[in-house]
Amino acid sequence: MNTETYLTEGQLFIERLDADKVDNRILFKDRLITLSEATGKEIGELIISIDHATYSGKECYLVQASSSGIVDSIPVGTNITAYITPRLQTLEHSQNEFVNIPGKALNKKTILTWEDDIYQLTQTTTEGDDDETTNSSLTNADTTSLISEGANLVLQRLGIVHGMETKICFTTLNCENRITTVAYSPLETRSISIQDVTMETIGIERTIDGEQSPTVWNTYFLPDGHMYTRKQMDSPVYMKIRELPENFCKEEDEEWIFPDFGKGKLHWEDDLEMLSHFLDRKEELKDDHVNYMRRHPELKAILGDFLQFLLMRKPADVIEFAADFFSSYSANTEMKPSFVHSNCVNKSAIRSE
Repeated sequence: MNTETYLTEGQLFIERLDADKVDNRILFKDRLITLSEATGKEIGELIISIDHATYSGKECYLVQASSSGIVDSIPVGTNITAYITPRLQTLEHSQNEFVNIPGKALNKKTILTWEDDIYQLTQTTTEGDDDETTNSSLTNADTTSLISEGANLVLQRLGIVHGMETKICFTTLNCENRITTVAYSPLETRSISIQDVTMETIGIERTIDGEQSPTVWNTYFLPDGHMYTRKQMDSPVYMKIRELPENFCKEEDEEWIFPDFGKGKLHWEDDLEMLSHFLDRKEELKDDHVNYMRRHPELKAILGDFLQFLLMRKPADVIEFAADFFSSYSANTEMKPSFVHSNCVNKSAIRSE
């Protein structure tokens, strides 16, 4: 069969998916370690999480993935955040790739958004202190069956839980953000044994066409859709799970529960990436709160008045006093004596002073 036939098969696969609801069976997190092919040494990790979310009022998948490691003593990594519809349309996709070369760090950020029935693509490349940003649009003809990197992670899990019996094709963006073809083909199952559990893993081969040669990944999954191992052909590294996922469910026994071995304490302060995210979020919230108060100067006056009245009256029931105080700002409040719950002065509070 030719590519057009496989593209049709891909479209049929999408049409069999529920148009309005996400598939709860694929909502979980995968954590794999990255290993050197030559030495077997652990050099990084891959984390993939797919959750339920809403985007502009529509139900969708929230895909978050991060890959980080050390290659030739240089930290490298990729972070992805994407909103994907139940039928694999990308609503928003952000991808950040970095190579922290000492003195000349390289960072490439790509943002793909669906606006007014067309995809807008923004790419910013930072090399050292130099920034370069390009903007472009993708035509409908090129993006009818576009599978982004985020949608790819959803597609492969759906391919496992729904079954992928034949080769299917779609369009995608290559590493240079040019439209090309991507193919998914089922691989022969492999029997594995991990933590005294023996099972068949299901494989999917992903092939992205290239100008010189295709890029190929072979990925094997546990029967419930959890990723077991992933390998890019001709790459010196591969990825593999360290142990069975906590929420792993055997296909033949849906009520089988993996034993709880407990969790170690998370020392996030020692993780530079998590600490950086925490500090960035802290500053973001601080700026947001300051800006809000700057836009609403009456807030400071209202709180000042409340605290002043509270200390003057010293009510026994602070909650009721607060309810009386702030109800006076509502147009729907029934007229009654002001601060009825503090008309009787708290004499014990006065004596204590």
